[in-house]
Amino acid sequence: MLAQLSRPYAILVALFFLVAAAWCLSTPPGHVSKAVKGHYTDMMLFRDIVKEVQGGKDYYHAATDLQRAHHYPTRPFVTVREPTLYLAGASFGWDWLNLAEKELYGAVILLWLFALPAPVMWLEKLAAAGLIAAAGLAPIATSLTPMSEAWCGLLVTLALGLTLWPRAKWWMPVLVIAAALALRELALPFLLLAAAFAGWERRWKELAAWGLVAVLFGIGLALHAHQVGLYQLPADYQSPGWAGGLGPRAVLLALVNTTLLHLLPIQLALVIALLPLLGWLALDGRGGRFAVLLLFGYALMIALFSRPDNFYWGFLLIPAWFAGLALLPRALIQLYRAITRKPSSRFGRQSAPAH
Repeated sequence: MLAQLSRPYAILVALFFLVAAAWCLSTPPGHVSKAVKGHYTDMMLFRDIVKEVQGGKDYYHAATDLQRAHHYPTRPFVTVREPTLYLAGASFGWDWLNLAEKELYGAVILLWLFALPAPVMWLEKLAAAGLIAAAGLAPIATSLTPMSEAWCGLLVTLALGLTLWPRAKWWMPVLVIAAALALRELALPFLLLAAAFAGWERRWKELAAWGLVAVLFGIGLALHAHQVGLYQLPADYQSPGWAGGLGPRAVLLALVNTTLLHLLPIQLALVIALLPLLGWLALDGRGGRFAVLLLFGYALMIALFSRPDNFYWGFLLIPAWFAGLALLPRALIQLYRAITRKPSSRFGRQSAPAH
């Protein structure tokens, strides 16, 4: 995309990233506060819910009781997680689920060896797969297996890879996103964007498939809301809402705090978290447009709606976001050429001056 920019727009893009990088280096905000209720964490909550279910308690009864007891909200209904992951944890155990998560992680890495379309070179594809592997290390940690956002991010990355891979069938990302929606409603932006692309391109079978998944998801979410409502009490804590309006800093900090970047000096970590976006802008064609809109859309969602304790929404961008670093050299070359390109004459070759 950068290669098609006119010189003034290319200069604006370059200035934007230079200013943003300077901001990261000079005035870094503090780490997102990983808020807990006392010493009781979200991971403890999810594991305790599974223990209650294993003891014979209904999932919704266990979830609402524990959230109420530890001062977590149960209103609105989305504060109670969809039961899929936790019923699986109760049936198979967290060790088995972590093994399945690692197998998913391996499949994502393998796919990204081939996912990026031409004219991306093999070295860039190899780098993208390596970056996917590095960024995905945190989400597959055993302690984070109960975090549905970590699973959702891996599935979104898999679906994006299938969308970019020229040899993939259209129905493959449909199935992957259907699985992601069964775990967390935050996979919905992928469905909406993919359906919009299918409609614009008149791919009617694909559009119908996305529509069917949307209908099934809507039915499932309505049933979930009904079940939560059966166990809610009038005095239950209400969520403060999702209108944090924290801006770009929330996005970068979420990316830092959900990857191994948190081990680096914060200034350097923020710059590294910023640069993949520039890399993604170098990818041309349908795949490039889709990837940029998807990743920017999730980043915008975090910037507008996340609260300080929603840092884990960063998992929705992980590990796909960091594959953009593999395209950074290509982006810099495209930007340089666009900036140094001589403006063409409006009428083509200049005519000789009249005598």
